[in-house]
Amino acid sequence: MADTVNVLKYLRSKTQLDLDSLDLEAARSGGPDGPWTDATSNPAESYFQLQKEENKEIVVQAIHIAQDLHERYAGVTLAELRVEIATVLLANRVLPYITGSVHVMVNPCHAFSTTKVIQTCLRYHEIFHHIDPHFDPSRLVIKVSATFEGLKACHALRAKGIQTLATTVFTMEQAILAGEAGCVSISPFVHELKAGFDDTYKDQDPLLDLCVQAQEYYVQHGISTRVKACSCMSVDEILQMAGVAAHTIPPEDLERLAGMNEAVDSLEKKSLFRSDASVAVQQQQARSYVDDEAGYRVHFAASDGGRGQSRLFQAIAIFADFQHKVEMVMGGQ
Repeated sequence: MADTVNVLKYLRSKTQLDLDSLDLEAARSGGPDGPWTDATSNPAESYFQLQKEENKEIVVQAIHIAQDLHERYAGVTLAELRVEIATVLLANRVLPYITGSVHVMVNPCHAFSTTKVIQTCLRYHEIFHHIDPHFDPSRLVIKVSATFEGLKACHALRAKGIQTLATTVFTMEQAILAGEAGCVSISPFVHELKAGFDDTYKDQDPLLDLCVQAQEYYVQHGISTRVKACSCMSVDEILQMAGVAAHTIPPEDLERLAGMNEAVDSLEKKSLFRSDASVAVQQQQARSYVDDEAGYRVHFAASDGGRGQSRLFQAIAIFADFQHKVEMVMGGQ
């Protein structure tokens, strides 16, 4: 009889597993083999967390702190500042229960402004230090929408020692530019973001292979940026990602994986990162976009017949909608 293994334990032996949530209980509970590494978030996660009755005190606290800090930040609305402070409070609360970093996201409404992305990242660090003067900045990664403007900001922020993750990545062009920008990680979305919020919408073309291609590109060209997979829609897709550098997974999926056992041989065969996998990529030619905005925009617009660009715009629009919703929760207009 084939040897069986706990599926979650198997995945942890292949990939860094992160918690795709700022839920306190999920972070505190960890996994059966110990705490998760990172905890990740976005405006949708902030919205869902701040609606919970048990987090009402965080809402009140954020509103109070924002009143004190608002005069420091000309051009930032009070509602936006409240959301950032509340997100920091949620993130700082889970830090003792993970071993790595918390990830917070720049307001997606600023996705096409390099200046505003930089300002937001600097402000996030200031807010963390205001809330906790002993906060370790190496444990904060800021998620930036992978537009040209956003990745240009990441390049500038690297010189300031601020860690960024390029999110909403749907193409190799974005992955390549993020590597040049010095992002510590990228998050290729396996599915269109809409598929995660609309049960009636089915994404028929998951981008599982993009995670493999991007990771191999970084290895081949000595780029330190890591691939952090996200938005898998099934256990089978999660298992295909075994071997990716990191994978951020919602609490309910982690719990489900913890209750599963499967034959080792079967699990090994599912991974797209095994050496004999059909998607194994050959040597990829190095490309550079950091000083070629026009070239990047042309290649990105044409990538996957234009679908990469449309997926990015869709994701930014959905996250921007959640940004507006969470601002309303925080008393915005």
